[in-house]
Amino acid sequence: MTIVPRRITLDGMNERVPLAVLLPLRFLSAAILILEGYQKMTGEWFHGGALMRTTQTWLDAHRAYSFFLPMLQSAHNHPKIFGSLITLGELAVGLCLLLGVTTRLASFLGLLLLGSITAASGQGLAPPGNALLMAAIMLTFVISPPGRVLGVDAGLRTKLPRWMV
Repeated sequence: MTIVPRRITLDGMNERVPLAVLLPLRFLSAAILILEGYQKMTGEWFHGGALMRTTQTWLDAHRAYSFFLPMLQSAHNHPKIFGSLITLGELAVGLCLLLGVTTRLASFLGLLLLGSITAASGQGLAPPGNALLMAAIMLTFVISPPGRVLGVDAGLRTKLPRWMV
């Protein structure tokens, strides 16, 4: 006996939303991450100065979430390493989203990056910060991979594990 999953319908209409509706959000998120990464790349982030000033501001404000304070201290003590990781991470995730390459994996890494920025800066819900909103978008992309529409993931779908594409 074969069990076929039923589609949820409402008045004869399919409730499943096509992945194409995520395309504008994917391109906008990619543009934001690429621009942020480019600004950091041309700024002092590889040398650590900009990150050190930013983390000092967050530490002085005492807004970082307590569970994340050790990581924030580590970033403050090693600004060249973390500045490079943040810059390259934003560029890599942005390019993956733009091209639709391994969007689930890239979105998961983007979720970790942006969630870390949210926790380090103490962003809350009122008003939400850019990193918090971007982390929520990355979570959406992990759940429903947008790279299968106008992206390389459509071709990689049968060649790579489902958790990547």
